[in-house]
Amino acid sequence: METVESSKPRTLEEFLVHPFEPLTIKRSMTLFPTALGLKPGLRALPSDDFLANLLTGRRSYLAVIRRGFGSDFKNFENYAFKRVRTTTRVHQRLIKAVGGEEQLLDLLAELLRNGLLTRQLAGLTRAAEGLVYQLMAGLSSGSRKCTCCGNELVSRPEAWWQGQNCVLGDAEYRFVDRVLYDVLASAAIPRIFRSGWYGLHVAAQSLAELCDPASHPFKHWLAKVQRAYRAKDLTALAVRSGLEGQYSDSHLQRCARGEMLTAETIEEVTARLAKPDDLRGQGMHARAVAFAIDFLVAADARPDHLAWPDAQAVVRARITQLAADLWLSRSKHVQSALAPAATR
Repeated sequence: METVESSKPRTLEEFLVHPFEPLTIKRSMTLFPTALGLKPGLRALPSDDFLANLLTGRRSYLAVIRRGFGSDFKNFENYAFKRVRTTTRVHQRLIKAVGGEEQLLDLLAELLRNGLLTRQLAGLTRAAEGLVYQLMAGLSSGSRKCTCCGNELVSRPEAWWQGQNCVLGDAEYRFVDRVLYDVLASAAIPRIFRSGWYGLHVAAQSLAELCDPASHPFKHWLAKVQRAYRAKDLTALAVRSGLEGQYSDSHLQRCARGEMLTAETIEEVTARLAKPDDLRGQGMHARAVAFAIDFLVAADARPDHLAWPDAQAVVRARITQLAADLWLSRSKHVQSALAPAATR
């Protein structure tokens, strides 16, 4: 029987959001120990803030907002709550921080005043992620038979994961797939718009390179930045990129060994490049695949769980497989879409 609550029309945001499943980790994550808000052995939903961490590198949605306003965040709070008179100069800086839109500034101030700003940002993020995930999963769910043997070429997630040297629950392997769908979409969609569907292959290859188990994803990314600066090593990279601090080169060395590569470091080390956006995006992709690897190690149910390089190899293989599934399913969808037109 339909209740009053269930009969309410869903908002667009509610329609787009695809809820996450409760997850269980067997051991703590090492690189992202608090991102999901999970404790070993306790089944629970991932923290609402984990998407902020995954997509922006910030610990929470409030941190995303703070970063947006920079040193003027306190002035933004004063403006929102009308604690003091905002000077014209400060007001102009606040407007500039939101892209020059005064109406947007006033909307954000009203949401903050009513205690809804972080909730709204979280909802919009979940809706955007849910849309991307459902689009990617839908496009990859087709069927394509081999013309020689008739075998199915598009992988089926459960069977694929059962063939790996790890043991994950259904919710856990679906979560890894979802993170990888998100990062694959982030890498591929801009390239597809620029160069067509071949951009999917380029994006998948770039992600696979970051996951080569010979080195940590962060080291692979730093090597790409080194080449962009024509720096012979990380010490030279620290100098050429203008990193500040007495131990900036040792910081990059630690990142290359697998310590946290922050969004701030990604921005700083690429700041002097003529076109930094592509490498900055790849830096965030390196963080995302490292997150997936970290989760895989933590969720593996075997006592002799995967070592990091082995988990990295599994994630690399899965990215390659997901891209292949998307390519094969895309071809099938295109053929199906053209078939009615061909018969008219």
